[in-house]
Amino acid sequence: MVSILILEDEYYTREYLKGLVAKNPLVSRVIDVSSGSEAVRAAKEHLPDIALLDIELDTGEGINGIDVARMIRGITPRTYFVFITGYAKYALDSFSVHPYDYILKPVKTERVMEVISTLAAKILQDRDMDSGIDKITIRTGDEIIFLRAEEILFIERQGKQTLVHMINNIHEIDMFLNELEGILPPNFLRTHKSFIVNADKIKRIREVSRRSYEIEFYDYKRKAHMSRYKYKEYKELLFPSR
Repeated sequence: MVSILILEDEYYTREYLKGLVAKNPLVSRVIDVSSGSEAVRAAKEHLPDIALLDIELDTGEGINGIDVARMIRGITPRTYFVFITGYAKYALDSFSVHPYDYILKPVKTERVMEVISTLAAKILQDRDMDSGIDKITIRTGDEIIFLRAEEILFIERQGKQTLVHMINNIHEIDMFLNELEGILPPNFLRTHKSFIVNADKIKRIREVSRRSYEIEFYDYKRKAHMSRYKYKEYKELLFPSR
């Protein structure tokens, strides 16, 4: 689970954000403050995984959320920053702290949940990799599921659905293939615009037409597809020359 520090000087917005973020199943702790100095003290004490910072602060301290982020980065370099702002003009100024994302005002529930869920999943994924655990964290409806990458055969985009095929189960998830490419181990290959395949689970690749190939897996009836362009790209990797 992850911890989040919220800096927002407007009371009702801060309470709204706190309640919204606390509902996320990947969030274990929320620390909310109303000023930059409080945010820095809280960062020293709690070392948050994520800092959700309002840029425009009216606290009389003469600093904004970007200044606060610079101070927090000096305390806990691993903290990810998400800025809340009503002005896109701050984007250039914030590059120095490498923010993960922005949430524009007026704040929308769906946008906050999307950013926090995706970033929290990334943080947990990185922890597992640092610990030598090969798992991926995935959103599905109101739930978060943890899957062992080695048990996944392939993932396909079918219409508006993304399906994760495992030997004994198929999970329908709320993520796009482009998102999954960023968190899957290197043995997962994008073989087609609609398929990502675990190369370690491939049994056979068979040409079915001049433009496409069919991928078969051990102990599994369903098949994935590979385009001829991807076949050329991965041919040496899958069938190395001797």
